Amino acid sequence: MTLRSTLTLTGALIGAGVVLAPATSAAPVPDSGINQADPMTSYVMERDGKTQSQAKAFLAAKEKKQSSLRSLEAKGVDADGAWFDGTQLVVGVDSAADAAKVRAAGLRPSTTVSQSALDRVADKVLQRAGTQSGHVVTVGPNLQKGVVEVRMAADTPKGLRDKISRMDKVTVTTADELTTQADVVPGRIMDLSPGTNCSLGYPGRTSSGNNVLLTAGHCVEGLPDILDANGTHIGRGTHTRFHEGYSSVDMGLMDIDSEDIGQPYVDSRGHSGYYAVQGASKNAVGSEICKAGNTTGWTCGTIKAYNRTVNYGGTIVSGLAEASVCTEGGDSGGAYIGVGNLAQGMTSGGPVGADCGYNRGYAAGSYSFYQPVVDAANYYGVTIDTAN
Repeated sequence: MTLRSTLTLTGALIGAGVVLAPATSAAPVPDSGINQADPMTSYVMERDGKTQSQAKAFLAAKEKKQSSLRSLEAKGVDADGAWFDGTQLVVGVDSAADAAKVRAAGLRPSTTVSQSALDRVADKVLQRAGTQSGHVVTVGPNLQKGVVEVRMAADTPKGLRDKISRMDKVTVTTADELTTQADVVPGRIMDLSPGTNCSLGYPGRTSSGNNVLLTAGHCVEGLPDILDANGTHIGRGTHTRFHEGYSSVDMGLMDIDSEDIGQPYVDSRGHSGYYAVQGASKNAVGSEICKAGNTTGWTCGTIKAYNRTVNYGGTIVSGLAEASVCTEGGDSGGAYIGVGNLAQGMTSGGPVGADCGYNRGYAAGSYSFYQPVVDAANYYGVTIDTAN
């Protein structure tokens, strides 16, 4: 399978199904203290013109719906995708019994739109493109619209574009070029030696108790030594599923040096203080989300989709989430955090030429892709540290 090389890796993490635990070593509160507000509060105030109390009420309403969904899933309801319509949470289901349970919980069931059904349509897009699939930049479901979105390169032959456009439940747009963007505190710089720099992701530990950091796989390809902003050695890359030029998954692992401590706080890079990580999840599509990164600081948006497949310079990466969050080179690995102080993922990549500024919140615009932390933590068997 090939996709058009028009993305940039922007080379942090957290999201359901992940084991969580307080940090094992004493995790001192940062000198500047912890921002007790939900990290999305100021974002919603700025974006929607709401007062602080209005923003908190808006976010609390959405978190209450997500909490209800988590309870339903714990009781065996099989949610096949979830997305917000305003503050109402819509849940994809494939049985009348599950639909009744979802409705009884105050949520809206959908039997016509689901993640798995749209995933199958996305697979058919690539099959239909066949040997011309290199013109496809990204492909994946948009649950809120009930379609599969396909981004195609500007030089795509008209015949191929028309063929894909005629498919049921598919929309086609022209893509920007994409590429990777390449004490231990999520969101701060991680210098790679040899190499360039990324941003720090979420710390945790393995079943043996070893301190590790989940990060973007392309940040630790080649298993480099890793330094902090002061040039102090803080760890070394040990595992990656990213292999340039091959079908890949953008998740990796860094071993934190024994004398160093992974901190369960996200540094907003001077925007609004530190946020204590309370857990990890894959929040519903339409949820607010912000990321901390070394290059662009604090930028915000909403979760747009899961299970995106993208092309980074000939490296096909699957299993990514997309958000309307701006990133640039050096942000890769940086921490995405969502409503409820729940870790969501680490930066993977975004459009070439994005100009985010610094600490511009939602005003930065653009879009990006991130590796869901839940998937990475489950794959590597990592318990993510929290501040509880």
